[in-house]
Amino acid sequence: MRHVTIFSSLAALVAVIALTGALATPLAAQEPSATAAGTSAAAPNFTVGQLAPLGQPFEAVPGIEVEFLNEGLSTQAPGQSLVLYRTTFLSGAELPTHIHPGTTVSTVESGTFSWTLQVGTVTVTRQGPTREQVTEPGTEIVLHPGEGLAYNADVVHTAHAVGDEPAVVLFTSLFTTGQPLLTVTNEHGTPVTMGTPAQDGIPQA
Repeated sequence: MRHVTIFSSLAALVAVIALTGALATPLAAQEPSATAAGTSAAAPNFTVGQLAPLGQPFEAVPGIEVEFLNEGLSTQAPGQSLVLYRTTFLSGAELPTHIHPGTTVSTVESGTFSWTLQVGTVTVTRQGPTREQVTEPGTEIVLHPGEGLAYNADVVHTAHAVGDEPAVVLFTSLFTTGQPLLTVTNEHGTPVTMGTPAQDGIPQA
């Protein structure tokens, strides 16, 4: 089993921050990048309400692939967008401590998924009618296919795959339109920038 080194963890953290730094930039204003076939492809956009590309998997940080499946404005919750996306965690890759701008429900599609609570309350769904609420900081929750989580915007957490197989997780979320899909934080939920200059779309610690 491949383990994440301190260097790769920091690299992943910096990569996520760099991505969230571009979140407030409209997709049309971003510079296109050349693909291997020589055609142009727009850079990913992580702003809720402008998520792109849709239906095209891409590597968000080393070892973590994201596919935005669909999104749409909610008429029942003004200022909110419904977002559907899939994330694949390769063995050894970990998403650093972070928060999301709204409510999330998730279901593991394949593999074994580890999700660790830092702050807040999360509801764990497994087979059967019983649901478990977890509030203890530092609790690691290991999920298998068909099992999932539900949590709100104030929940601080990390996530990674368990074992040698990728973990594929489907997420459905009600997020604040115009906010970054993800904000990297410390273990208390305070946004961090690893000492980089202030960037649009990144709240400063």
